[in-house]
Amino acid sequence: MSGFLDWVGTTSLSQTLQNQFWMVPTIQAVHIMAITAVFTSALVLDMRLLGVMHKGQALQRLNTRFMPWIGWGVLVLLVTGVLLMIAEPTRAILNPYFQIKMAALVVVGAITWSLAKAVARSPDAWAEPERNPVAKPLAVASLILWAIIVTAGRWIAYGP
Repeated sequence: MSGFLDWVGTTSLSQTLQNQFWMVPTIQAVHIMAITAVFTSALVLDMRLLGVMHKGQALQRLNTRFMPWIGWGVLVLLVTGVLLMIAEPTRAILNPYFQIKMAALVVVGAITWSLAKAVARSPDAWAEPERNPVAKPLAVASLILWAIIVTAGRWIAYGP
């Protein structure tokens, strides 16, 4: 793995990203804006699942409104994240905080995608999420995972 990461660090794209002082901060800023859009959209859905916000709106309506933000935001996160990894491959990939962030992202992504499909498939079963026995545990798990993602993402800068 170390040899591959060393090779990535010597590619022309990696060298360009490393040597242009404005590129990495710009990519980081876009990455942070995308995580904000994704997290905020997920937060709205989780708060509805918990019955804290938007009680008068159907979960299906909120799902239709916010899932595109999550989908497009994740796409932007993927592109900017790959660019940041190319810029500093060893620092990113071998960092335990990065690994924690990626693991949490996979799990929360699976939760969010599964929930979106379940709501689209059976909107009546999710009409009152407060009464659905899996709604609150899913929302709590999602919120915890998003907290881990944001925190681990910030700690990547201070990792080994």
